[in-house]
Order: sequence, then structure tokens, then C-alpha cells
Amino acid sequence: MMEEKILSEEIELSEIVLKKTDHAFERIRQEDCVIMSKKNKRTWLKSQAAVIAGACILAVSSASVVAAIHHYWGRGMNGNIQASDTQQQQLTNDSIAEIYPEKADYESLKVVDNGVTIAPDTVIVDERFAYMSFTISGYQVSEDKEPGFESVNVESKDVPLNMAGSIYDGIVSDENGTPVYEDGSAIQFGEDGDVISHYLDENGNLEYIIKAFVADETDTLLGKTVNVEFENLGTLYKTDFTNEKDGVWKFEIKLPDVSAAKYFDINKELVGADITVTDAEISPISMRINYTVSADMEANEDEIGIPEMKGVILKDGTRIPYLADGGNVGYTDATHAYHITGYDRVVDVDEIQSLLLLVKPGEEPVSVDIQ
Repeated sequence: MMEEKILSEEIELSEIVLKKTDHAFERIRQEDCVIMSKKNKRTWLKSQAAVIAGACILAVSSASVVAAIHHYWGRGMNGNIQASDTQQQQLTNDSIAEIYPEKADYESLKVVDNGVTIAPDTVIVDERFAYMSFTISGYQVSEDKEPGFESVNVESKDVPLNMAGSIYDGIVSDENGTPVYEDGSAIQFGEDGDVISHYLDENGNLEYIIKAFVADETDTLLGKTVNVEFENLGTLYKTDFTNEKDGVWKFEIKLPDVSAAKYFDINKELVGADITVTDAEISPISMRINYTVSADMEANEDEIGIPEMKGVILKDGTRIPYLADGGNVGYTDATHAYHITGYDRVVDVDEIQSLLLLVKPGEEPVSVDIQ
């Protein structure tokens, strides 16, 4: 959406600006003034003289009136952790997300090897999780093959990490947990029965998405430095890798240090489970829930008896039953436990009314109000 700026008539324009304004008015007499946004592929035609004049003054002026940057997380990141346009603007403006193509030194951050260019694109971080995307250009692959690297290493000298990653395939989960294409259309299958993926963007580029999270529940990722190394690019089929581009691409990423988490004192017992939800720390991209449990609570080799957050209910009644995406559960001692999980989409923390906790496998999640 284009933002309009209203200039006060009392602003004194410099002589240079006035000359450019006179030139702009002269051009207005001859042709329409068209404002185009290449990024959003939209065109606005301004027909009223006053609006034309104001728009053209902004276009030709070198004054200090600068339009705000409209942030975009990129196709892969926005598919991996879905966010509305408003959420993207808010988290980026709050320095929780960083968009590398907006940086002045962006070109110097690109790494080129064997004709393939890889560059950091978007980084989103809270205390526990870091989402990082990298654009890949200069490598063509047919849509019936899965592109990938022979190895991807993500590590930090500051904190031990767990990680998962893959090249974005154009498939997302809707609010009911059903896989769909990013435009909302149904998944298609090829003649061999395999899902048809959409790896390439409109420019023929790929995007690699990394989700890293703390291995130790007491650690934080805020402000930490992460080293990422990609090695050899090719195609994947089941467990086999076919190398097509030898190369090594290395990056050092300094993570944002701004916290977006909010604390909630819950202190509610789960009936029939000998478990109390004591508190939670919730951010727009992940949460940690703490529990007190019975010392003699039973566990088996598949389940350790700790409730897992599956989704949330918003204040307006909207249910997001399949929000959780990755993380870990564990005990800090015999009677205290936790669940740390990321999301598949950004949520507005202030709009969360309840958590949906899976207490016992096979049963429906239990709703627990947090405020």
C-alpha cells in the first residue's frame, strides 16, 4: 500500500527545490505524472493537479522528506513463518527482524563461488529461535528435482545450537495444518505420485531457510553471532545427493539483540494430570511454557509426560490449532518441566487469549487461559 505524505504549505523550499518544482509543473501541463512502485508492481495515476504537484515535488526534490521503507521478508521466509504485511513492518521496525537487502553494505555480503551467488536475506530472532533465509542465484534446476546442499553447518561460539534447514518449496500450512501452495491453492501431484514443489521464484532464484534454536534451555540467542557454511550445491533424492556445483559459501551473522517476549503468570492446574502451568514467556515467533509436575508422574520411552503447546485461541475467538513447529521439552529437576516451541506463523502476543495444550496423546488439546 502506498503511503501518502502531506506537505504543509508553510514549509520553505530551497531555491533548488523551487526550480525543480517549476520544471515539474511545466511537465504536468504536457503529460500525466505516473508514480510507480516496482516492488509491489502497482501503478497509481494522479489526475488532480494538487496531488500531481505534490507527488512530483516528492519525486524531484532533494529535500529531507524521505518515504519510509516498506519492508518485505522475502518469499521463502514469509512462507516458512507466515506473517501479514503489518506484522512484517512492525517486527522489522522494532529491530526483531533484519532485512539484509536494505543494508548499505549488502553487496559486500554476497558470496560467489563457481558462478553461484548466495546472500543473506532476512533474519528474525527472539530469545530461543532464529530464522535465517539466504537467496541463491546462478543455479538452475528443473521443478521435478529437489535442490539442496551436500552439507549445511550452523554453529556459534557463543551458544550451542540445534538446527533444521531446507530450500523453500513454495508449500505452506494453512490455519488447519493442511499443506497448500503459498497462494492458497491445493497441492498438485506428478505422474509418479510425488508432490509438485515450486522451488524457484519469479526471478529463477532459490531461497534456503534455516531454523536454529538453543540446545540448552537456559541460553539465549539474542545478540549472538552465528556462523553458517554451505558446501556443494546439487539435487537430492531420498538419501542421495548429486553434486552439480562445487563450492563453499561462508557467512557470519550477528543476530539482533531486541527482545519481543512477554511474561505471563498463569498458575493453573491441569485437571486430572497432576500438572500446573506456572508461567509462560511468549514472543511473536516462539514461546516457553513452564510447569510443575508430580514427582511420581509416569513416563515411557515415547512420551515424557510433559504437555505440549499445539496452538492458541485469540481474543476474537479465532482458533489456530496447529501453530507449534519444532522445539523441545524437558525437565529442569524432578518436579519442574518446560516446553519450548517455534511457530509456523507470526502471532500478535497481545491478542492471545488461551493456549491449546496436548496433555495426553490421542486426546483433544486442553484450553488454558493466560489472561
